[in-house]
Amino acid sequence: MPQANVETFRRIIDAANLPANEIESVLEPLVVPGLRMENVTSAITDNTYYGVAGCLAWRADLAEGFGPEMRFEVEEILAAGEDFVVGRQVLTGTGAKSGAPLHLRWATVMWFEDGRASRITGYTTRRQAFEALGLEG
Repeated sequence: MPQANVETFRRIIDAANLPANEIESVLEPLVVPGLRMENVTSAITDNTYYGVAGCLAWRADLAEGFGPEMRFEVEEILAAGEDFVVGRQVLTGTGAKSGAPLHLRWATVMWFEDGRASRITGYTTRRQAFEALGLEG
């Protein structure tokens, strides 16, 4: 199951790079209806989002700061278990207001139920992500 979860993790992150009108159909089979998504407090957003609609709202909130050309990428899978994946990802773009190049890196923990993501949380550091799972990292 860990490898299947890793592939789902990558597909969910990649979906954030699609046009907004295509994201919903890609995410529907990959996440549970009550998906909970949250980030550590950041300059962009510290809201909690629910379901596919929440994923779209999260992406829209980030686009306000990073502009429409933002790009998400999985840099590295740090750990994978039966019901979780930890990955380091990066978001690049240009400041929507400043036009300055922006680069944001964080660790994401994605929890799974029956092969679908049930919770996604972004952490500032790898250590925080591992601690959320009760692991050393």
